[in-house]
Parts: sequence; structure tokens; C-alpha cells
Amino acid sequence: MTKTQKQLDKRIRQQLTIACEQIKDNVEGFSFLTHSVDLNNLPSKFTVSCHFIDDIALEQAKQNNQLDYIVQLICNALASLNIHIKNNAISFLKQ
Repeated sequence: MTKTQKQLDKRIRQQLTIACEQIKDNVEGFSFLTHSVDLNNLPSKFTVSCHFIDDIALEQAKQNNQLDYIVQLICNALASLNIHIKNNAISFLKQ
């Protein structure tokens, strides 16, 4: 990994950590998020997995239209780094 890639990776982690904390504050039952990235193949090889504590929490977030909020928050966080991912790169799972 080059120095530039290491710096980008660090900034990605920082932005996603901020987004994760905001989501945890605003979406009941949200637990954490993880990401996978190939820095040589951005943005096509970038995925984010959002984890909820259980099926009920995930279903409640769906019913309250909070998944769109989560997607928008993550996309905006990455866009601040000039990384533009598609909405389908974000998945929602139970723990």
C-alpha cells in the first residue's frame, strides 16, 4: 500500500466512524458498520455493511424510512473524500 493509499484509507475510516456514530445516535437498534475497499479499484470495489442488533430493529428502521437516511449519510461522508458509491453498495444486516 502506498503512502497516498494509507492516507486515503485513514480518511475513509475517519469519515465512516463519524457517520456510524451519527447513525447510532439517530437510529434505534443500529449497532455498527463495516466496510471493504480495494483502493486500486475505487469506487467499484467499495462496500459498506450496516449491522442492526436484530431483525426487529432492522424491520423498524425500514418501516420508519431510516434506511434512506443511513444511505444518504454514508454517501455524503464518502463524497466528502470524492468517493461516490452507488446505493446498492450499502447492505443492511442483523448481527
